[in-house]
Amino acid sequence: MQEVTTSVLPFGETPTLSSVMNSMPAEGQLAAAGLQLLENDCAWLWQSDACHVICHLSEAYAAATGASPDDVIGRARIDTLLETGSLGGKSEHLDALRARKPFRDFICHTKVPNRDCRYVAISGVPLFDSDGTFLGYRGTCRNVTAYFRKATSQMPSRDTRLALMLDALQDAFCYYDADDRLVLYNHAMVKMYAGLEDLIRRGTRFHDLVRAAVDRGLWTPHEMDAEALCTFLIDGRNKREPFEALISFSDGRYAIHREVPSEDGGMICVCTDVTALKRHENEVLLAKREAEHLLEDLRRSLDAMQMGVVIVDENLDIEIVNKAFYEIWRFNETNVPTGSPFRVLMDYNRDNGVYGVSPQQWEAYVESRLDEIRQGSVAPREFSRADGRTMIYSVTPLSGRKRLISYFDISEMKEREKQVAIALERARLAETVIDNVPDPMFVKDADLRFVMVNRAYAQMWGKAPEDIIGKRSRDFAPPRIAAELERRELEVLKTGEPYEHEEDYVIDGKEHFRILRKNRVRTRSGTDYVAGSIFDVTELKRREMESRAARTYLENVLESLPAGIIIYDTEDRFVLANRKLQDTMPEVNAAWYAGCPFREALRLGHAHGYFRASGDPDVDALYDSDREQWIDAYLERRREQHRTYVRQNPDGRWYQAIDTRTPDGSFIGIRIDITELKQREAELEEAQRKAVLADRAKSEFLANMSHEIRTPMNGVLGMAELLARSRLDDRQKTFTDIIVKSGNALLTIINDILDFSKIDAGQLVLDPGPFHLAEAIEDVATLVSTRAKEKDLELIVRVQPGLPTVVVGDVGRFRQIVTNLVGNAVKFTEKGHVLVDVSGHDVGDEVALRVSVKDTGIGIPAGKLDQVFEKFSQVDASSTRRHEGTGLGLAITSRLVALMGGEIGAESVEGQGSTFWFTLTMPRAGDHRVLRPTPLDVSGARVLIVDDNAVNRAILMEQMASWGFDACAVESGDEGIAVLKAVVARGLSVDCMILDYQMPEMTGSDVARVVRATPEIAATPIVMLTSVDQTLGQPSYRALNIDAHLIKPARSSALLEALVAAIQNHRHGLQQKHDRIAPAPAAEDADVIRVQPAAPALPEPNIVPLRPASGDDHRVDILVAEDNEVNQLVFSQILGETGLRYEIVGNGRLAVEAWSRLMPRMMLMDVSMPEMNGLEATGRIREMEEGTDRHTPIVGVTAHALKGDRERCIEAGMDDYLSKPISPKALTEKISLWLGAGTEVDFSFA
Repeated sequence: MQEVTTSVLPFGETPTLSSVMNSMPAEGQLAAAGLQLLENDCAWLWQSDACHVICHLSEAYAAATGASPDDVIGRARIDTLLETGSLGGKSEHLDALRARKPFRDFICHTKVPNRDCRYVAISGVPLFDSDGTFLGYRGTCRNVTAYFRKATSQMPSRDTRLALMLDALQDAFCYYDADDRLVLYNHAMVKMYAGLEDLIRRGTRFHDLVRAAVDRGLWTPHEMDAEALCTFLIDGRNKREPFEALISFSDGRYAIHREVPSEDGGMICVCTDVTALKRHENEVLLAKREAEHLLEDLRRSLDAMQMGVVIVDENLDIEIVNKAFYEIWRFNETNVPTGSPFRVLMDYNRDNGVYGVSPQQWEAYVESRLDEIRQGSVAPREFSRADGRTMIYSVTPLSGRKRLISYFDISEMKEREKQVAIALERARLAETVIDNVPDPMFVKDADLRFVMVNRAYAQMWGKAPEDIIGKRSRDFAPPRIAAELERRELEVLKTGEPYEHEEDYVIDGKEHFRILRKNRVRTRSGTDYVAGSIFDVTELKRREMESRAARTYLENVLESLPAGIIIYDTEDRFVLANRKLQDTMPEVNAAWYAGCPFREALRLGHAHGYFRASGDPDVDALYDSDREQWIDAYLERRREQHRTYVRQNPDGRWYQAIDTRTPDGSFIGIRIDITELKQREAELEEAQRKAVLADRAKSEFLANMSHEIRTPMNGVLGMAELLARSRLDDRQKTFTDIIVKSGNALLTIINDILDFSKIDAGQLVLDPGPFHLAEAIEDVATLVSTRAKEKDLELIVRVQPGLPTVVVGDVGRFRQIVTNLVGNAVKFTEKGHVLVDVSGHDVGDEVALRVSVKDTGIGIPAGKLDQVFEKFSQVDASSTRRHEGTGLGLAITSRLVALMGGEIGAESVEGQGSTFWFTLTMPRAGDHRVLRPTPLDVSGARVLIVDDNAVNRAILMEQMASWGFDACAVESGDEGIAVLKAVVARGLSVDCMILDYQMPEMTGSDVARVVRATPEIAATPIVMLTSVDQTLGQPSYRALNIDAHLIKPARSSALLEALVAAIQNHRHGLQQKHDRIAPAPAAEDADVIRVQPAAPALPEPNIVPLRPASGDDHRVDILVAEDNEVNQLVFSQILGETGLRYEIVGNGRLAVEAWSRLMPRMMLMDVSMPEMNGLEATGRIREMEEGTDRHTPIVGVTAHALKGDRERCIEAGMDDYLSKPISPKALTEKISLWLGAGTEVDFSFA
């Protein structure tokens, strides 16, 4: 099947067979049976595409028509296949094709060679794909030529009128019977086919006529050559289907050949001369092509224009847009396609910053522009867009009410005009400036005629500038001078070399100097000119002479300086160096001459060992390895603005080098001899080294002294504690108490001295970590509360609500600071109170704390206040005698505060009291901003505070408010009872009463007794605050039914817990009577200086040793290595009461031997011993244990109290650490820890 793209619709009338038959006489009609036989006959099958072009013919086509299908396939009926003539039915057939409906028995006259196939009846059905797209027609052709012949033969001869009628037709007409033989034709056919007259007769076969037309050259190729046309016509005839073809005659004529099959099997043929129509079609086609070419040329011309052009039709729809218009208005064919209204283009650019029209004014603006275009004529005018572009805008009317709208972007032109105006202004400015320059200036052309002179030059000759323009020098200058001037100018024009001449002259007896310069100037066009200028350099010469004098003076000054000076210019070329510098580096003098580059001096100096130090170690490292790379790096380092360094010359002398780059880029180097200074520095370093050794010796001395002092102290305190547990009378117990107190006081002095020594030597290292702020303060208060009670002092602690619960710092040193300040306040206060106030505020992720300790003591004289923080300082001699101490406490405190980054201070009024304060900034630890929550069921509870001390009342009220309680405070028991009764009278109740025990007139016990005896208030919960010496064991507290009992100063957590429990029990009616007391404070860290109460006499211990299981291979339980006899005695007394087996040796060597022999279960190893110390002995034992399953726990014992002792013991292989003096309790705890559960030792005191 051949596919073609030709699109030719059916041409001519297409009658049905019935219509042809009905036009014949009745006697000539065939019988119905014959008609039915013709209807069932099918000569061949056919198929056309959507454009009605034949794309398929069955094989029967060739046999039926005598033509080849290839001559027909790809052709439309208008050109090759069928002709319908004037048999009628054409319009109905065309309507069916347009509607794509089936049709049947459409009669056509064929052009096939077979004369027996002149008329065909065509039937067809439309074809569609699955999507409903029309694909073409498929159908059948039946040969009805025989019918037509039979019908023709039955015509009566008298019917000659039919022939006359046919001859009257202008179209050639003929009829072929079913055998394709010519039966009927008219005169027009003979005329049209001139040259075939001999063959146009009845009985001639169609095939013969067609072949003769081809052979005789009757037809010329048009869409197909003559042979192909012949084949097409014959094949079309054989198909017996209507078809049509365009025939081109050799004489230039054209005809449409149509064939329609008749019902009798014949073919009716009609040929219409369409020469005039074809000529007109060709003319139209040529005109169309010409128009298309012109339109394309127009488009190209428009696109080549820089002017933006758009053509719109009468409806203002876009027809043509050129490239420049797209670019000017920033759109393309996709954004605004051809055919869009001009309004669409404006809307597209609405938001592009082109129009600058507000949304409210947009519609009115668009309508005004469109109306302007409709009017059709707008003269060119400037149009400024909002984006800064400027256009020339116009509208020109065209034919057919079309409009040509043009925009020409003149923004660059405007800018060029602006630049030209600026250039002209600059030229005028330059001309004015030159004209006003005081120095004479002129310009000459190639003929040495003046083309420009300024006023100064004209005045030099006593003329006006216009009198000189166009003339030569010879026209007004003396001939000799003019000739010399022009000779020089011609030489400048010829060579291009500038000419410069300096001359002096005298005016009014004074010498003057001037310089004449002439240069060749070549313009862009290649024209040469001579530009000359005359400069008065009298002042310049004067300054030059002054400069020379100043230089000489400077050189003299530099020569007198004790330092070496060298100067290089901006290009690092030598300018000058004084004699001092030259003497320091004599080998480099050869490179110090005017203009010599510094690189040469570096090369020469490097060869003699100079410049080894540059102030940059990376540069100096290249000195011995790569000279050139070192020189490049040295020069780069030298570009810095300022640097100072020290270097040593090969002769051994030291110099301080100061290199400076001035703002203009010059280099000034200064070299100062510091050899003597270096010698003094060496002496100072030696002295410092000796001082460090001395300080180290001092520290070691203090450490050793600490050991030596603690060793006997161990014996004193240890034996005193053992003695206190024995049976003693009252006098002996008093003596024992004194020994313990004195020993503790002596330990306090030793600790002070050691701490200050470590701080003074910078060896104290802080150990920061998170700690509970309030508990740290309260621990100190609890520690000092006993001493405060002994003096009948009120110890008050206030911690500001809202402060972080946990902060990060060295808690041991923090407690030591607070302990020293609170201890001093208690020491120097005889009556009243001591207030510890902690406040602060957030600083980012940290908190700034302020801790103040205020007392009501003796105060400090104003003249002594600034000395309290000095070491070994006391206020006066009488105070020293009355109050013991080393005078180091506040000195250590101030040093610790400074070490922790804080500040410390004091205010005091003599006789009224003192306030010591310190500030520290500490990081918060975790989410510490959350306050301790008040249980929801007691929030808003009513709390009554009864305390005679106003400070206590204020602090308690603040705490109650922060916890969400509804509180009030009174200062006496009478007022408290009155408040309770008043509340009850109003129908309310107090949920809890906080009652101070020690009050004047009416004590806390008295108040509680009245409350319990008064029925309406008897159930009020009471929390009693007492001093340390009142305990719950007294019958009166139990009788008074006290809900909670806290020792002052009460911890905030303990107070809150007691309040919540009392209120909850009261509200639920569960008054469970049980006493509460605040827990004892935790033991302080070893580094904290403590003010300790007098130690009570220790009762005799009840020692219950648990023996190890039988069958043990250990010969002793504990092996003690101790060289001091007193300490040996202490160990003997303590261990002797445990029931454990032990042995004591005097040094480390004996300890190693005893370990091998006795196989102890545990060792107590003194660190400092003769012959072999404890660390060495431990290491030897660990070596001996290697390869065995034996491991003896070793506890190091040392009198040193320095930080790191425990770490050194562990590193040596020891398992634990115990400091002297040895406490029986601490020792037995260590024994229980390391000997395990099978040998637990319990000291219980009666």
